[in-house]
Amino acid sequence: MTSALSQQQYQLAFHHSNEQLQCHLWQNCKKGPPGPPGGVRVEEIKDNSVKLSWSRGADNHNPISRYVIESRNMLSEEWKVAKTTPSVIEGNMEFANVSYLIPWMEYEFRVFAVNTLGIGEPSVPSPKVKTLEAGRATCQPLPRSAICPINSEGLPQFLAIHCECALESPVPREYHFGSNFGYIVAFKPHGDKEWRKVMVASPEARRYVHKDSTITPSTEFQVKVKAYNNKGEGPYSLTAAIFSAQDAPTEAPLMVNIQTLTSSEAVINWLPVSQQSVDGYQIRYWRTQDTEAAAQLVQVTSQENSTRLENLLPDSHYRLEVRAYNSAGYGPPSIQYDIYTRKAPPSRPPKIIRKHIVGSHVSIMWEHVEPLANESKVESYKVLYRQQGQLGGTLYSTGKHFIDIPLHKDGDYIVEVRAHSAGGDGAVAQVRIEDTATQCRAAVPKTVEPFQVVRIAVPEI
Repeated sequence: MTSALSQQQYQLAFHHSNEQLQCHLWQNCKKGPPGPPGGVRVEEIKDNSVKLSWSRGADNHNPISRYVIESRNMLSEEWKVAKTTPSVIEGNMEFANVSYLIPWMEYEFRVFAVNTLGIGEPSVPSPKVKTLEAGRATCQPLPRSAICPINSEGLPQFLAIHCECALESPVPREYHFGSNFGYIVAFKPHGDKEWRKVMVASPEARRYVHKDSTITPSTEFQVKVKAYNNKGEGPYSLTAAIFSAQDAPTEAPLMVNIQTLTSSEAVINWLPVSQQSVDGYQIRYWRTQDTEAAAQLVQVTSQENSTRLENLLPDSHYRLEVRAYNSAGYGPPSIQYDIYTRKAPPSRPPKIIRKHIVGSHVSIMWEHVEPLANESKVESYKVLYRQQGQLGGTLYSTGKHFIDIPLHKDGDYIVEVRAHSAGGDGAVAQVRIEDTATQCRAAVPKTVEPFQVVRIAVPEI
């Protein structure tokens, strides 16, 4: 931030023997924020602090009141105001201690001078320096309590241990605090007293995999992890319980039963497999005219042994298979089964040809719907009788082309008629039944004024 510059006028007078030579020199004297300090040096480097010194820059005719130090490390390009001792660096000082630095981290620094007219330009950044190593690593990695198979075959002889720090996974660089950073993983079967320890030397490691042919599927292990560096070891994390990988299911579902509901829906059910370590079932189905690679997938949990397939294409031939799965992988598929969807329902709505009110009933009549060649045969008709503005109502079914239904007197009603077939319900036709009370009121004639008798005098002839 800079302020406007001020100008001052100076008059200089020169005298030579008896002759006075006077000249006037007009000079612009600019005032503003200080110039950049120079010669920034880093001294007395420690694990979390350094001593910084610099040389005074131009004050631009306004005294320097204080200095500000900024720093940035190898993890970010952003300069940040550093915490210093003293916290306020007076303008007559040319050194300060920078504190609260991260151990074993590369830094560079720059200095600003400040006066009453603003803050000046920064100095040239100091040479990059690395703070010293601190003591032992202090961040505690936390073992993730989860089962994770190591390969697609789900061999139970593998124990996968995933680790994450309380802040991030893996431990962030700023918490290494020294060179030769790594992890120590301790684990044992639940109930054992002796811990087995393994060193993982990579700072970027996220997991350790232990192979043991004697491990059985879903064996419970206790795991704890700690970090170490060149100065020592940090504390252990809390102990977590994890399990060795499961065996993938080895049985295929049996007795798969398929029921086609409409031209686009079918219900599938099967006998569950006898294995306990099953997370769910996968159903794969595809049209025979398509490739198997285009199969669609549906998954259900192990508590379910049935599902509904929707959005199937009418009049189509599908193939289907079912298999069990768990975290170790998928089991063998069942034999393939055929699904034949039905023809589509009639696409044309019935044509209503009559609406007649007789006493307390209304009679509705319509023409028979002739399905197209690729549509299902009409088996019956569905009639929905509902009040206008409502979605639900009374549903009737009839094999005839007419129906008599009770007449309501509490408002307008809608009658919907549609053909029903093996492929589902067809297009709908509607007719409105108006409020009979309104019709009766409309039919009452207006009051007729009575005749008036007028006596007219007729002259005699």
